[in-house]
Amino acid sequence: MSEIGECIAFANYKGGTGKTTSCLSLAGFLAKGGSKVLLIDFDPQASATSGIGIDKLTVKRSVYDSILSLCNGYEVVPLRNVILETDVENLHLVPSEWDLSAAEVSMQNTRDKITLLRTLIRSIQSMYDYILIDTPPSSGLLLLNCFVAADHMIIPFDPGIFSVEAIDNLKAAFLDVKRNTGHHFNKITILLTRYVGQDPIERILHGDNPSRQVRKLLLRMFKSVFVVPESPEIYRSQQKGIPISHYAPKSKAGKAYKIIADAIKDETKLSN
Repeated sequence: MSEIGECIAFANYKGGTGKTTSCLSLAGFLAKGGSKVLLIDFDPQASATSGIGIDKLTVKRSVYDSILSLCNGYEVVPLRNVILETDVENLHLVPSEWDLSAAEVSMQNTRDKITLLRTLIRSIQSMYDYILIDTPPSSGLLLLNCFVAADHMIIPFDPGIFSVEAIDNLKAAFLDVKRNTGHHFNKITILLTRYVGQDPIERILHGDNPSRQVRKLLLRMFKSVFVVPESPEIYRSQQKGIPISHYAPKSKAGKAYKIIADAIKDETKLSN
């Protein structure tokens, strides 16, 4: 185990880019490789909670309770008291719930309102090798807390122009965080999800398809870009509440996420 777990946030202002899927898939592969992993669902929609097989309607305490406990006048609920075991070995979960969307009202009146999540994570960070955060697909205090808590940012994109248009907004948010808190990310990784391949003949006749066009654009803007192909196994694994790492690791998407997980582990070894 590392002395302190690396904190990785998955973010994009636009929904439907594969953010939660990527977070769950990489959490699964990192855990499968023997790392102790904590998945923090910080999205009020709680998709990561249900995606790992936890019925969010049965959750008694969530990250919402721990966040409120750092605001004035609320019961103290340490993050370690919220952590749940999952059916995946080495993978634990901090669940979310819809009430988290209302937490911003209480957070707004708190002195350290953008560092609340980081404070919670620091209390358990030595227990894990990796802490993965699934963020809400919107701007606001919840997302800012994720930015400030993260060492490594992973940004999933789909092969659509509206997904790429979010890049400037994200970069502006990163600069704001650095300017206001001094915090910066050690690394930014891009995942191009739902990638559709193209044979050479089709490319000659019709030019690059949208997937290739977006990939070329991202490669000009970022150093680290990975491709995750379109795969029906992803949707089946979500229906089962099992990460692709444990449902269909040999599928095209499974193999792609395994490569990314291995790259994350290699980067961690180099930095230690």
